[in-house]
Amino acid sequence: MESFSQFDERFAQLAERVFAEDHLDAEVRKGKQGGAFCATATPDLTPWVLLNYQGKTDDVATMAHELGHAIHSMLAEHHSLFTQHANLPLAETASTFGEMMLVDRLLAEEPDEKVRRDLLFKQMDDAYATIQRQAFFALFEKQAHQMVIDGASVDEISAAYMENLKTQFGDAVEVADEFRYEWVSIPHIYGVPFYVYAYTFGQLLVLSLYKQYKAEGESFKPRYIQLLSAGGSESPMKILADAGVDVRQPAFWQGGFDVLSEMVDKLEKMA
Repeated sequence: MESFSQFDERFAQLAERVFAEDHLDAEVRKGKQGGAFCATATPDLTPWVLLNYQGKTDDVATMAHELGHAIHSMLAEHHSLFTQHANLPLAETASTFGEMMLVDRLLAEEPDEKVRRDLLFKQMDDAYATIQRQAFFALFEKQAHQMVIDGASVDEISAAYMENLKTQFGDAVEVADEFRYEWVSIPHIYGVPFYVYAYTFGQLLVLSLYKQYKAEGESFKPRYIQLLSAGGSESPMKILADAGVDVRQPAFWQGGFDVLSEMVDKLEKMA
């Protein structure tokens, strides 16, 4: 809440609303669905957040992520049911940004260098999982759907996934043969086809936006709030352009990679 409030008091107030209306289920209990998500029903209802909270740093980050989704929805609740929800490429913006604000605060306040190192490493690990890994998932999805059309068997699709993994990891990781079946365990691939590209786009977008925030300070905040408040009322390109973000410029995206480079530099100094 302090990290939300430090950015903008409204963010903390909206997050508090989820708690005040008892719309957050955090308890771990038998029979409960695992994972975490935020569910927005209609514009006049406060979103519901599901967590499985055990007090770990990851659990706090997950809470910041899901509350970020809720804040995004509530900032756009003046729209209709059809235009409140953010378009897919922008759906992870507030959630990932919320996590970054939290980690920034933890890094600033944590005196133990080993803990700071672990926080940075977790950020890098998440960045890999959200950017490169999701991009390779998307490439596999395109290939697999065409293979299904062409009559491929499950074994042939699994072989294609194995090649995808070998290309992804190269000489860095020895991929065990049983990983050829990993795609079956990834719900997005068959439950929400062609969704995963949004994670890659969203993470890179937030890294670049965060770079702008660090450079611009207070002047960045109204533009960012405008972006979130648009919900899904316009196309992603127009929403970003209206908020002063030109995603057609390579320099914008380079800002995000600069953030990752800074993390790597910090980790190397701690090694």
